[in-house]
Amino acid sequence: VGMDVVKTKISQLNGTLNVWSELGKGSKIIIKVPLTLAIMPTLMIKLQDQTFALPLVNVDEIFQLDVSRANKIDGHEVIIIRDRTLPLFYLRRWLIRDPAKREISKEEMREAHVVVVAIGNLHVGFVVDDLIGQEEVVIKPLGTMLHGTPGLAGATITGDGRIALILDIPGLLNHYTGRR
Repeated sequence: VGMDVVKTKISQLNGTLNVWSELGKGSKIIIKVPLTLAIMPTLMIKLQDQTFALPLVNVDEIFQLDVSRANKIDGHEVIIIRDRTLPLFYLRRWLIRDPAKREISKEEMREAHVVVVAIGNLHVGFVVDDLIGQEEVVIKPLGTMLHGTPGLAGATITGDGRIALILDIPGLLNHYTGRR
């Protein structure tokens, strides 16, 4: 990888890269990145064509399931996993703006990916469209337009240069369900 690529990536983080070289003495490289940036292990997921990051600290387990067989208790969908009742939430319905793309087809329900997240003793299942994989990401703060948006902790730039929003699981659950 050339230094121009390194400089571009560091600039994207609002950092700086300085290189000095002296013949016969060697090179000096100084990289500065803002302290407000942090690295977080995440599970990258897809909802429609948008990528989101779930903090791995909240992810308990992942499995594939026919969610069309979910039960309803008090109007809420639940599944029974290892003798434990697990509430199900479809992240697509919460996070995708286009109403036409929010609904889940019966085919998609038969082979749904369920990500079980834990906040303290509360365990819930998030139904997602696709799993991309585990990735350590640099958390960038949200701009003034998105700052304070319930359920969003920050953003990151993916390996292919796209932006992925990092979800704040407790904030998301509190906003959409009143649970925490």
